[in-house]
Amino acid sequence: MNFKEHKKDIIAISSLAIIITAITLLLLNIDCKVGVYYVRDVFFYLNNALFYAGYDTGMEATRGLSPLIPMITSIFFRMGFISDATIIIVSSVFYIFAAIGMYLLLRLKFNEILSFSGSMILSTFPLVIVWVTKGMLDIPAMCISIWTIYFTILSFRKNTKFLYIAFPLAIFGFFARFTALLTVPVVLMQFLLVKDPILNIKNNIKDIIIGMGLGAAVFAIFIGIYQYFNIGMFFLSQGGDISSSSTNTVGGTAAINVFYYIKNFLIYIGTEKFVPYSLKPGSFIITKMQWIGGYPSITSYILAAIMVIGLILALKKLFNEKNREILKNENKTLKLAIFIIFLALFFLTYIKISIIFSVIIISISLLAIYRLLYKTELNDFTLDFIMLYWFVVNFAFFTYYHIKVDRYFMPMLPFVAYFVILSLNLIFDKIKTIKHADKIKTIVPIALVCLILLCTGVSALGNSPHTFDNQMHPNFETAASEEKAVCEWLAKYDPNYANKTIWADRGGDMSFNLKIEIPSCEKTSNETNFTDEMVKNNVTYFIANYNNTIGEPYVKLYQNGEVSLYYYENDN
Repeated sequence: MNFKEHKKDIIAISSLAIIITAITLLLLNIDCKVGVYYVRDVFFYLNNALFYAGYDTGMEATRGLSPLIPMITSIFFRMGFISDATIIIVSSVFYIFAAIGMYLLLRLKFNEILSFSGSMILSTFPLVIVWVTKGMLDIPAMCISIWTIYFTILSFRKNTKFLYIAFPLAIFGFFARFTALLTVPVVLMQFLLVKDPILNIKNNIKDIIIGMGLGAAVFAIFIGIYQYFNIGMFFLSQGGDISSSSTNTVGGTAAINVFYYIKNFLIYIGTEKFVPYSLKPGSFIITKMQWIGGYPSITSYILAAIMVIGLILALKKLFNEKNREILKNENKTLKLAIFIIFLALFFLTYIKISIIFSVIIISISLLAIYRLLYKTELNDFTLDFIMLYWFVVNFAFFTYYHIKVDRYFMPMLPFVAYFVILSLNLIFDKIKTIKHADKIKTIVPIALVCLILLCTGVSALGNSPHTFDNQMHPNFETAASEEKAVCEWLAKYDPNYANKTIWADRGGDMSFNLKIEIPSCEKTSNETNFTDEMVKNNVTYFIANYNNTIGEPYVKLYQNGEVSLYYYENDN
């Protein structure tokens, strides 16, 4: 590598790594103390990590969840670092690599300053910051998806041997979180964007086969592990249920809200009264001009305005006189017809048929418009299209999915960051002839990033740690430590506890802390006959959260904060 030639990139990546690492350490300082109490899914992954580390902890029902992050975490468990902080740290490392990957992806088209700014914008979106140090799978999946797309594009621009990395990464992404498989249509679409797809495949068939073979090998290794441990692949069936169903329902009632993510979009990219612990998006009620549940920040409106201006400039450039002349010479009737017909078919059949067929239909429509427009004089239109297509596939899938969770929008944020930078670039092209244009191109992106960091920092520091999810404990910061303290006390009080029957309000938490399977009873522990049920089932210990009062014959042995340990010696 010529360091002099890449000096600006080295400075940009180094600066990016330092800033993102600092953000990560600040968040880790909070969440490693708080723990994962309020994000219950993480306890499933923690218990799976214990299993992969060689502990027979039960919890068989959750072992079929996405395995990559639990497997990585289990390596550190085997080294003795058994703590919920371990999975928090593991998942947060992917945040740093996601930022670097986004920079490299943007550098395929933009200069160092714009690429740095775009990566920082993605990394500081509230929806991203919220989940950096929670131990969940969304950040790792987004990270791997970014790198998959990057190496796929490199394979077509530089060397098809990059497919040796792209295909295995796609599979790793799939096993990190099954929805990361949505990068596969994007990878396949890239093959269709070259001038002669069939000739391109013929010329590079060897590298394509090797890349796919390496991806298949990674897939086989994971499947082999599942077979060896006799684990059911729940995440595969979950994905299959979503993709094959044409009527997703909850409790028998159609529950698809196609406008959910659109309504909440502004708050995903900039939030007033922001806290880096949890996010409570709302819905924008147009008739009242009111945002329920949260408020977009000034940065949200600035970014939205930039994107609107960018869209106008992009359309104006697309249909300028020169491009209209190029389009006149194209055989556009058939391509336009395919685009319109399949686009209409997509909207008419969306939600009524399988999401797989919906993705195929919209892919044909978008490919037709790409083949019509790609000869126009647009700077690197192929990359723009790939990013847009990546967004559309994810948006279609998650809108189709009946469960609406705001973090599910995260895979779409790389395109949002990309489009902000594309819009800035188009705006700068318009002002390139004015005085001090070069200084403006440097100052504006950096100023925007500084404004976002300032607003984020002020909002975060101005709010004490709290969460909007599962508010069942009055003290956010001590909930996890109270559970751990009760479990540690029990382990010292009764070293033979593993041979006793233990129930708990929050079985997943206690299963991890005590390394045995403990059922969750929070839905039934307040029923009048609950203690009778425990006696019948020979339950020796019950760990209660909240203000739960367990009746006789159980007695309270120990209490730490809101967590209590009850005991009954059953002679049966």
